[in-house]
Amino acid sequence: MTSASADIRTYRQERPKERHGFVQIVLPVSGRLRIDVAGRQDELSTGRGVFIHRDAPHTQEATASNHSLVVDIDESAVSEQTLERFARVPFLDIAPDTRQLIAYMRDLIKIDGRRDDVAGIWAPLLVDSLATEKADIRQRLRKLSAVVRAEPFFPWTIEMLAACVTISDSRLHALFLEEFGLPPHRWLTGLRMDKVCTLLSESSLPIAEIALRAGFSDQTALTRAMRNTVGETPATYRRNRGIH
Repeated sequence: MTSASADIRTYRQERPKERHGFVQIVLPVSGRLRIDVAGRQDELSTGRGVFIHRDAPHTQEATASNHSLVVDIDESAVSEQTLERFARVPFLDIAPDTRQLIAYMRDLIKIDGRRDDVAGIWAPLLVDSLATEKADIRQRLRKLSAVVRAEPFFPWTIEMLAACVTISDSRLHALFLEEFGLPPHRWLTGLRMDKVCTLLSESSLPIAEIALRAGFSDQTALTRAMRNTVGETPATYRRNRGIH
């Protein structure tokens, strides 16, 4: 398997005891789910998840209609400290900032289906947040920036970015200026425009569709933004690069 994968699953009835050759994290996004991990039992909900070690026997049974974000991670990608922590207590409470990360991947999967490329970047942020390992704030910002670079068209907000790094909006603003030389909203705008330009030059997608994917209300809004930031309209940019 790749370093990490994530998808949405529904559990409808008790399943036979399972073991996996990787770490698995189950995070309900709706409903409830009873699970037994190596003899320890608990009920999962949107505020409670579970960290299942490699080769740990486990069974699960739905106690209500449910959907869970299930994350599979290569054990080598998880720190020894985290593995030891969850060996003692596999069940975990989900903090508000962690819910922001969960919501991001849940919404991305709903839109695009399984995205292992993004999951491989996103999973370390999730594990850090679940384990409350207070890594250096700049390291957390770099991890988050890699996630955003991978999917700049996701409807990120400044509040969401700050919550993912567990700092205030004002601290995020100062940190972005120090690390990237730009405030976060301009940094986001630049990433999205770079992705727009890539799609214009490397794909045959209609400009109106690219505008909607990038979060603009219509093609006119994208045209106005590109003229201001790039100095060309989308049609001119595409034509000048030989795409017709």
